[in-house]
Amino acid sequence: MKNRAFVLMLLALPLFALTGAFPLASAKEKVVLPDLPRITAEELKQMIDKEADLVIVDSRDSGSYTAGHIKGAINIHYDPTADPTQRQMMLIALPMEKLIVTYCDCTDDADSAQLADEIYKLGYDRDKIKVLSGGSLRWVELKYPMVPSN
Repeated sequence: MKNRAFVLMLLALPLFALTGAFPLASAKEKVVLPDLPRITAEELKQMIDKEADLVIVDSRDSGSYTAGHIKGAINIHYDPTADPTQRQMMLIALPMEKLIVTYCDCTDDADSAQLADEIYKLGYDRDKIKVLSGGSLRWVELKYPMVPSN
């Protein structure tokens, strides 16, 4: 009887996972490069509202950036299949003394985390680079503005 209950419990696990009855992994395990410093959308919005001296880097393709981006963001597209030379030239031009926040539209922060990692590898201070948790998806979910390019 105990074996049958155990088997039934094992069979029910996928159902619980699909319905969200309990999380299978923590949020830290769901993101790419979880050891990189993160910043929340709420924190970034406060910094923007206070006109903090920072650089926001949109890692999405130019079409997505043109359609709408976080105000003040610059576009440095992260494409892991492309030659990184041009991207790295743009990254090297970023100011080393300012906070740099990268974002993408990936739920796992994949592109923005990879871009932040590239910036670190170029010699930037780890405390000066942060990944926007949840990226533009979280930003829009909170109904924060995205501005189109003219």
